[in-house]
Amino acid sequence: MKPKTNFSFDVQYTAGSGAAPDSVMDSLGPSLQKVFTATDPSATVAVSDSHKGSGNKIVELVTTLQDAEISDILKAFSDKHGVTVSALE
Repeated sequence: MKPKTNFSFDVQYTAGSGAAPDSVMDSLGPSLQKVFTATDPSATVAVSDSHKGSGNKIVELVTTLQDAEISDILKAFSDKHGVTVSALE
């Protein structure tokens, strides 16, 4: 069994997806869950509000994927949905 690792990200709506910001941010959890479970069925995604406002969310990811795989998934997701993803330290 591969070990699971916890990751935390700040996700900010930046535009460009053609969708309304509220629509993108409201569906962030289910959208990311679908993308990650396609590669790692045991992955879990939890989304919570950020103190920065409605255009920002905090994403907690638990997965067995490696950093490069996560980076590739988040890059594709960001490009498609018009968001910026930054790792939290």
